[in-house]
Amino acid sequence: MKTDMHQKFNDEITRYKNSLLFYARKCDWETFKVNAGRLFDYVESIEMSEIERRFFNISKIVVLILCIAVAVIFKLNPELSPHAERIKEFLTLSAISGCCFEVYFFFNFTKYMQGRTAYYKKRREKFIRNIENDFRNFSLTGNG
Repeated sequence: MKTDMHQKFNDEITRYKNSLLFYARKCDWETFKVNAGRLFDYVESIEMSEIERRFFNISKIVVLILCIAVAVIFKLNPELSPHAERIKEFLTLSAISGCCFEVYFFFNFTKYMQGRTAYYKKRREKFIRNIENDFRNFSLTGNG
């Protein structure tokens, strides 16, 4: 399944590249900019979905470990063993640390996504400008 997604992504990028080459050869820079913007939007959406997928995969694992720790804490009988109380304290501190890590991780991820979203338009314009300059140089040297 993942290789199908990679292949689809590569096919789309190749399609955009060929389209950009076509419009660069024709010196139709307005259409070129529109297609470069679409390329940026496409790559950005794929990248954002992949980042979100990875974040939630990691979060699921951390939350699962925390749930197991909480279940063990409640099931642990201190009368069973003299060390059970110390184990319970250790697990409690570990669970609190895990919760703090998860909260920090979530806020860090949220800030990162807000930063990416806030500067989206600026990054898009810079991408279009840079790729247009690259293709202008490419078409002027006669490689196109």
